[in-house]
Amino acid sequence: MHKKWSWQSRGMRRLAGVAAGVALGYGCVASAIADTFPSRPITLTVPYEPGATTDLISRAMGERMARELDSPVVVENRTGGNGIIAALHVSRSKPDGYSFMLASDSTAVLNPLLYKKLSYDPDKDLTPIGLVSDLPLVMLVNAALPAKNLKEFVEYARAHPGKLNFSSTGTGGTFHLSGELFSQMAGVQMTHVPYKGGAPAMQALVSKEVQALFGVVGSALPQIKAGNVRALAVASKERLALLPDVPTFAELGYPSFVVTVRYGFMAPAATPADRISTLSGAMNKALADPGFRQKFGDLGFVLPQKSSPQDYASLIQADRKMWADVIKLKNISLDN
Repeated sequence: MHKKWSWQSRGMRRLAGVAAGVALGYGCVASAIADTFPSRPITLTVPYEPGATTDLISRAMGERMARELDSPVVVENRTGGNGIIAALHVSRSKPDGYSFMLASDSTAVLNPLLYKKLSYDPDKDLTPIGLVSDLPLVMLVNAALPAKNLKEFVEYARAHPGKLNFSSTGTGGTFHLSGELFSQMAGVQMTHVPYKGGAPAMQALVSKEVQALFGVVGSALPQIKAGNVRALAVASKERLALLPDVPTFAELGYPSFVVTVRYGFMAPAATPADRISTLSGAMNKALADPGFRQKFGDLGFVLPQKSSPQDYASLIQADRKMWADVIKLKNISLDN
């Protein structure tokens, strides 16, 4: 009896060991599956309404990234609050790589400078993935203004102090701040007139309600071609393919006036570095796609060849430093 019991005990122990090994094996497989990223759909939050140009590039980028990630990227539009609603939602999402957002200048750069109490901190609550695109600005004047170039515009403005107005898409936006920055650099006086969106701001210029506008090339191109407005200079480092005959501000004596509307991807802070790297890699594959570059280049976007989280983080800090001085000098605030 004793030997039989001993043999059974040893057998039971062996069976238990085999069972434990099988369980461990299944556990390792399950763990590996759980750690595979991505293993389910990813959500890309966009702070603009469906159909907007920025929504279109976000959806195209999401679709292209999904092919690289072998996982769907679902676009979710959360508009309002100068990008705050979208940023707050993403910053409070689980930092697991399955949630990221399209961030604009307002989201990443300007809001901390314009609000004393902001419900999120872009430096602490969000982390960069990479730069998606730039939209260089172009300085436009209405066709009735006698100034035919930037030099003549500055001379005209100095001869008519306080008589020129410029429109924008709203107080505290890049279009507004660009007008204020150029006024400082050129030593001219212009009065800011905010409108609710790009279309009414452009219409104000065409109808001669205002004399100038700093806008993005893509939306301005039809009015330029129609002769309703005149392009004086582009705020890019180099001339743009869409406006090859329009000089840069640097060519005309303003080398530091390089202003673009930037869009990048950001994820919740504490998202694991390897998952940020995976998302950034998929983003860069999309940016390298010739067809993708051609499509959005024709809409006025300037896409980087490649961008890292560190690249985008450096641009955010440099832009914030530039705009902080303008905002402080003009005492611009969005606090109610």
